[in-house]
Amino acid sequence: MKRTLKRLIRFLVLFCWLAPGTATLCYAAPPPPEPAVRNEVEAALAKAGAAKESVRKLCVVLLADKKDHREHEHDYPVWQERWALLLGGQTASRATQVNLFGPATADAKAGAGAENTEVVCAWSWPTEKQFASANVIVAFCYLSWTDDRKRQLKQYLERGGGLVLIHSATWTKPKADPDVAALAGVGGFTRYRHGLLQVEVATADHPICRGLPSKFSFLDEPYWPPTPPITADRVTTLAVSREKTEPTGEQTTPQPMFWTYQTGRGRVFGCVPGHYTWTFDDPWFRLLLLRGIAWAGGESADRFDPLVLRGARVTNK
Repeated sequence: MKRTLKRLIRFLVLFCWLAPGTATLCYAAPPPPEPAVRNEVEAALAKAGAAKESVRKLCVVLLADKKDHREHEHDYPVWQERWALLLGGQTASRATQVNLFGPATADAKAGAGAENTEVVCAWSWPTEKQFASANVIVAFCYLSWTDDRKRQLKQYLERGGGLVLIHSATWTKPKADPDVAALAGVGGFTRYRHGLLQVEVATADHPICRGLPSKFSFLDEPYWPPTPPITADRVTTLAVSREKTEPTGEQTTPQPMFWTYQTGRGRVFGCVPGHYTWTFDDPWFRLLLLRGIAWAGGESADRFDPLVLRGARVTNK
């Protein structure tokens, strides 16, 4: 009975949130999704093998900006300080927890950071000094693209720098831009929705996807379609979500949610999900994003695998 009531409440909240025309009448933040099962994640990590140690020091720049959405949405500052702790340890951040959603999740290793990893925090756009020292820049915020910024990023990528774009950083402002597409593989999107998305792995043999289940789901916000259309011979689509081709139709097509791209000597990893704080605590999302950071930084994709379950939202059931 309690389980049925709980499901009914969740349905009503989601209905108010998703049903057209009802948002202004009964908007409420959706409830977080059910946590992943720990032993399923551990099995996926085991399939990938033990993470290889690297003696190379990696400088990761975490780029954020002011929060611009409701509670639990687009919380760039909280992400920056807590992922600085997750990646760089207590010397990189004064945060006391690594999970973004809810109270601190007990984990003895949560503040240990990753081996040989330096984390630097940037605001709005990296400085010249940060561009010079970074092995990989991880952006989670809207980016205002100017000609000078495009030139700066092009030079950084051509000399071998790495770039990771998370959620709103993939939604190019002021509009979708072919120049950005030439740098990052995707130059923006034109549509979005909030809700459940079924992610399907499209390139299972890529090092970033090694060991992942063929399908998993997030409660988040997909963007689509890539605008201009992606260049399939240069962009590797890692995972997709099937989204409506037309707003009023029923036909769907697979749309890229995670991708990789190489330009010059540089590597780019794109990640569309990330709207809600709880998504960053999802171990499947973490596995993809942490591997994307390592890969973009020119490292073995599994370098940060030991961080995937630290403070993650999981159940032992």
